[in-house]
Amino acid sequence: MQVLFRNRTERIWTEFKDENGIPVQPSGSVYITVQYQDGTTMVNDQPAYHATGGRYYYVLSPNIVWQYGYYGAWWRVNNSIIDISQDVPNVFKIEDSKQSIIKGVMVERVRSALYMHADMGGYANKFPRDRELIDYLQDSLNWWNAHPPAITFHDFADVPSPYYSIIEQGAVIKALEATGIFEAGKHFIYNDNGIALTRDRSGKYHSLFTALLQQYSKALKDMRTKYALDHVQIRGIFSSTTGFPRSLSRALRGVSKFA
Repeated sequence: MQVLFRNRTERIWTEFKDENGIPVQPSGSVYITVQYQDGTTMVNDQPAYHATGGRYYYVLSPNIVWQYGYYGAWWRVNNSIIDISQDVPNVFKIEDSKQSIIKGVMVERVRSALYMHADMGGYANKFPRDRELIDYLQDSLNWWNAHPPAITFHDFADVPSPYYSIIEQGAVIKALEATGIFEAGKHFIYNDNGIALTRDRSGKYHSLFTALLQQYSKALKDMRTKYALDHVQIRGIFSSTTGFPRSLSRALRGVSKFA
């Protein structure tokens, strides 16, 4: 997914292909409509520019009117006989540059944590790219926001820096899941005239991953509790001086035969 920034000129692209996935040049004019995620139309049926083959682009210079968030670009072909348009748009995002910088820092740290896995089990060609690492970081940020005791709505720009590490650790777990850490341990079974060789380390991978997940879950809980105590002022929930526990204790004393 392409990321754009305010006050910077960028091109958004599409490529037309036939039913076999081969690029083709449309026989008519190509137009584009761009909408914000709430349905607001920002570009209404404007002509696109032809680059080469089936590739077309449109130049955007988003200003302050363009809100941060997701946008969809619909491309249509009008050849005066039939009007063809997309059912699903090309999606891009306009983002605060600060968010991108912080994500870039986190991506480098997650890449360093995963580098040792790049050549394990024949997975060198599946080592995550930046786009995939950003997806894992987003999953981890969602994990952070949804974890009790305090629900938050942080994006990358406003996550307090002391908590970067827990989001990076969650992204590592998501990356290991996606690259098939369990399958990486299943190497091969070989038999030659009764001499058998089995190389299967899935059990060790499973135990390591389970320990990593348990460690992360505890750290996430501890950090979320600390964040809630420092920022949400929920100390009263854990205090015996609040009204509910005091009233409950009085009620229990009143009915106890040992009172």
